[in-house]
This record gives sequence, C-alpha cells and structure tokens, in this order.
Amino acid sequence: MFYLLPMAIEVQRLNMDNSWWVKVNNSSFLIDPWLEGEEIDFFKWFNTQWHRTAPIAYDKIPDFDFVVITQKYPDHFHEVTLRKLNPKKLLVPKSIEKKVKKLLPQSEVLSFVSSIINVFDSALNFHHIPTSRKIDPIYDSMIFENGEESVFISTHGHGLDQRKIERISKLPPVSVLFTPFNFYQLPVVLGGTVSPGLEGVNHLVEVLNPKRVLATHDEDKYAKGLVSRFARITRSPKKEDLISLEWLKDRYLELTTYEPARI
Repeated sequence: MFYLLPMAIEVQRLNMDNSWWVKVNNSSFLIDPWLEGEEIDFFKWFNTQWHRTAPIAYDKIPDFDFVVITQKYPDHFHEVTLRKLNPKKLLVPKSIEKKVKKLLPQSEVLSFVSSIINVFDSALNFHHIPTSRKIDPIYDSMIFENGEESVFISTHGHGLDQRKIERISKLPPVSVLFTPFNFYQLPVVLGGTVSPGLEGVNHLVEVLNPKRVLATHDEDKYAKGLVSRFARITRSPKKEDLISLEWLKDRYLELTTYEPARI
C-alpha cells in the first residue's frame, strides 16, 4: 500500500545539458544520462556535438532506481553511457524499446503509455504528454506525480493545446518544471523549432503554475556538421534578467554546479 505524502524533491545535474538525477520522496531516477563522448545524429558530417563542460564522474552519481529516456536521439539516448551505467530498469519511448532491450538484455524495460501507476513498484505515477508534431523530431513531455504534487519534464518545450491542458488540470499541481530557456531553430527540412525559448517557458508557466522552474538542455556544446551551420540560437538571458521577469522571478532556480539541491 502506498501512502500519499507531500513531495520531498531533490535534484542534481549530471551534465550541464539535459542529464539529471531526481529524487521524489524515496524514489529516484536519472533523466537522459550522457556522461562521455559525442552525440552523433545519423552521420558525423550531419551533426556532431560534445560537452563543453565535463559531466559528473560515474562514481559520483547518487543511487537511483530507474532511468528515463525522453527521446530517441543520442543526446538523450546515449548508448555508451547506458552500457557503463547498466541500469536495471528503464522507462523509454516506444520507438526505441527494442533497441534498448538489445543494448541491455538483462534490464527491465517499460515503454511509454498514456499513464503508468506505481512505476517499477515505486510510489510514482507516470503520464506521457505527447507532442502535436506530426513529423520527426518528436518532442514529448512527461509528468511524474505521487498523488499530491507533480514534476513536469519538457526537454524541448511544449505548446500545450486545450485538450492536453484539461488532462493536466486533473493531475496534482506542478512543483518542478524542467524546460529549456534557449531559442533554437533550424530550417524546416532539418527539424524546425527545436526549442521555443522564453516564449515557450512563459507558456508552460502560465498553464502549469509551477512552484519552481529549472532550465535544461541549454548547454553551449561544441558542435560541428551541417546542423550547426544552419542553427539559429538565442541564448537564455542571465539570471539577473530572468528574475526581473514578473512571471518568473519567484520560480526560477539556477543550478550551475553538480551539487544536489533540495526543492
């Protein structure tokens, strides 16, 4: 039997991009671990990126119960890192379920469905919030909640339509929102808008009314290839400018080190 408790949330960066350790009450998970090497999309000449700031060392990662992979692309689904971590339990998009099982044949793998109650026998419930995009790349969001409060993870931002807003409104209130602050756009043939920037953050804050907002997937990575030549990027303003925004100032939490933070 699981008892509903107010969320005690801890978070820790694992790199300066989109890898996190999150602990909610007594359940903990990693988000998109990428702790070494490159991200290569299709071919090196097309898109190769690597960290400008070294990620946390493997032996410094706190204990975790399972791994969440939010997207099928290698900056989220990084096979070299996963082999080294060798997690026993993973929650992944349906599109990579077979690939993950082949990569980690001894692991228990769940793929996204609309909702999963008590994920891996934890006290956390999972809700998949699919994007409205019809073509790749597909940028979904997800919610973890314990019946009292929610953690909303949107690694590329998310324009939520009325149907999704109504669904989310029936879930517990959002304590923590993970979303990018950078504006990142490519030509439509290469993927279009990758991250909507502060306008997208404002949209999610208005809809979700989160207590805290954490910037994710905004690292100024080293990059080469076709994608980097065509990328149009507007970097997030500095903290002093962000906290001057009325809708953000009491919510924004800047985390620039690998020290854990309690929320």
